[in-house]
Amino acid sequence: MRTFTATFVFIASILSFAPGAFAQRDLPADDASTTAFVELCKNPDDEQGRSFCFGFGEGVYQGYLTNRLPDAKPAICFVDKSETRNEVLQKFLVWTKKNPQFNKEAAAKTLMRFFADNYPCK
Repeated sequence: MRTFTATFVFIASILSFAPGAFAQRDLPADDASTTAFVELCKNPDDEQGRSFCFGFGEGVYQGYLTNRLPDAKPAICFVDKSETRNEVLQKFLVWTKKNPQFNKEAAAKTLMRFFADNYPCK
């Protein structure tokens, strides 16, 4: 798990320092909770916030792929390749409303739960 955390922090730090290439919005420094992430992601008119949400979600997923042992059975499978990032985000926002018990947990941890619940491998 430490490797996953280190990889995720490394990816997040690279993305946050790329000048002008990524959105300028970020989770509050003192609150990386699911609640803060949802607040940032739920406004469809906030292009910068949405861009951050998509990048954060992709970073969490890529961290999972990078740290999964080669022989381990995958837990997350995105089989519908036609589903858009926005559709996945909308599912996540609905899912978090139905699962408020995770609101105070780290957004990355909640995203992993959401991915495993909604995109299980068969």
